[in-house]
Amino acid sequence: MNHAEEITADGKILAVVVRSTFNEPGVSFLTPNDFPFQFGIHLRKKHEFVPAHKHSPFKELKNLPAQEFFYVEDGKVEVVMFNKENEQVKKTILNKGDMVLLNCGHSITFLEDSKLIELKQGPYRGRDEEKSSI
Repeated sequence: MNHAEEITADGKILAVVVRSTFNEPGVSFLTPNDFPFQFGIHLRKKHEFVPAHKHSPFKELKNLPAQEFFYVEDGKVEVVMFNKENEQVKKTILNKGDMVLLNCGHSITFLEDSKLIELKQGPYRGRDEEKSSI
């Protein structure tokens, strides 16, 4: 089974899916370096230590794509992905423990009672500016 996969269409990464079975030791960043939303997984041994640190603010950010991250804490969902022409191009099923970073338009259908954790960039700009229908 593939534990992490990039879902692509027309040469563009639409999503990065990580299955609950992911088990690479150490730290693995699973997003391309140019993605504005980065995520990694730490699978570390007891007593490993990451020294205290902070991250420097960005000097200037312009026209970054808005990306969203979902973690299925419980349940099962279907995620449909759309290309820049708003055409449905891919879909995937996420189960308990799976996660996805979306870099495209999408819809979500809850196939079971589910608990879904969502992370996205802020600040929140209000519904009218934040989203548009496909």
